[in-house]
Amino acid sequence: MESLKGNEEVAERILEVRQQTKTEKKRLAMAMRKKQLGALGMKTNEKGQVTAKSSVLKQMEDLGEETGLTCCICREGYKYHPNKVLGIYTFTKRCNVEDFENKSRKTAGYTTVSHFNIVHVDCHMAAVRLARGREEWESAALQNANTKCNGLLPVWGPNVAESLFANCLARHNTYLQECTGHRDITYQSSVHDLKLLIARFAQERSFSEDTGGGGRESNMKLLPYMLHMALY
Repeated sequence: MESLKGNEEVAERILEVRQQTKTEKKRLAMAMRKKQLGALGMKTNEKGQVTAKSSVLKQMEDLGEETGLTCCICREGYKYHPNKVLGIYTFTKRCNVEDFENKSRKTAGYTTVSHFNIVHVDCHMAAVRLARGREEWESAALQNANTKCNGLLPVWGPNVAESLFANCLARHNTYLQECTGHRDITYQSSVHDLKLLIARFAQERSFSEDTGGGGRESNMKLLPYMLHMALY
């Protein structure tokens, strides 16, 4: 090839072929670079500078920490799973709605407390399925900071369909029926439950005598959700 360069016309042709080969290699390299950048969600601008696509920037902005309630199993909440229902582990037991009621047979009701541990209803059910040989609430207690529980009060997220929330609330009502023997979970029985919880604060009574966990702060957080349940 070098000996042919003595011929001016041939040398010119060799230079031209080499330039074409170099240009083609550069084109292929740029195409591969563009493909790889695209896979990473990036692109080059007119100046050849690498920039991120706006959609990727938006996704990166969305990678912030959860600021609201988060599931104790998957550690995510309504920011990352806006359509999955979160619930609060609760413990409910049967009791009289008023100890000083002037009747020989006092009105029966129930009282609820909580350690205020949050879990996706789906995550709770999945954990129960995996915990073969364990009863549902024995398994749930492990997720509930080793605090006894027998209910899962749903929290209605802003993007959760009402039908889905209603189904989860119906399941919670079934839990209440099973652990209290109450046939109907009504507005009146829910108000009595609220009253008994507030009475614990007023009388400085224990919140954890039956459960082994949960105190004033966790049950203060529970109050708005119990109120919402009663109103709903």
